Amino acid sequence: MGEARSIRNVYAVILAGGSGRRMNTPTPKQFMMLGGAPVWIHSARKLLGNARVSQLWIGANGDWFDLARQQAEEYMGSGRVMLCEGGADREETLLNTLNAICGHNNVGPDDIVLIHDSVRPFLTGRIIDDVIREMAFCDACNTVVPVNDTVVQSADGKTICGMPVRSELFAGQSPQGFRLQTLLEAFRGLSPAERKQLTETTKVCFMKEISIHIVRGEFFNFKITTPYDWRVAETMLDLLGQ
Repeated sequence: MGEARSIRNVYAVILAGGSGRRMNTPTPKQFMMLGGAPVWIHSARKLLGNARVSQLWIGANGDWFDLARQQAEEYMGSGRVMLCEGGADREETLLNTLNAICGHNNVGPDDIVLIHDSVRPFLTGRIIDDVIREMAFCDACNTVVPVNDTVVQSADGKTICGMPVRSELFAGQSPQGFRLQTLLEAFRGLSPAERKQLTETTKVCFMKEISIHIVRGEFFNFKITTPYDWRVAETMLDLLGQ
């Protein structure tokens, strides 16, 4: 595995700037009530429950920034929670938040950041611990689960042109871990064309040939995207007694 590197500070980021168009609701799903708290609060509490997390930053866009602040004050009540104005897309929101962390702290090479989706409410302490632990041996880390179904590839949407080896395939989740300075440098080195190809944060490191380690997630650490996902999430809460 190699020699362990030092980890000084652990920062956490929840990206809450999405519009939630696929849910077809007036309020973005991360701010909707799931059980006794807004969706994003469930994972925020898990992150703050880890003693190594020194600050939790919430990236929210202008239209919903005040609601994010209001919910943070009502449900968190922690001096470790900070808010940052988001941007036009996920990457801009993340960059704004990373720059805000650096602006408020003396960030060095031993500082790491955990980035989590606001609509994955079933994050566990075990996953958080595993990502932090793995970050002692890498610059970037992704939470994944194995793909159980056979995956087929189609270039035209009509016929199959490839069948990847299933044992080599995993579905990405979050949180994702990064050496904060390494991630910022990788972002700044992207061309405009590369920026357009981004779908999630670890791809930044992949494009810059930075090795990305993996840790196992949980199938129930799913992302609420559709009304069906919402019904599953409500059922999960009942099963967990929350």
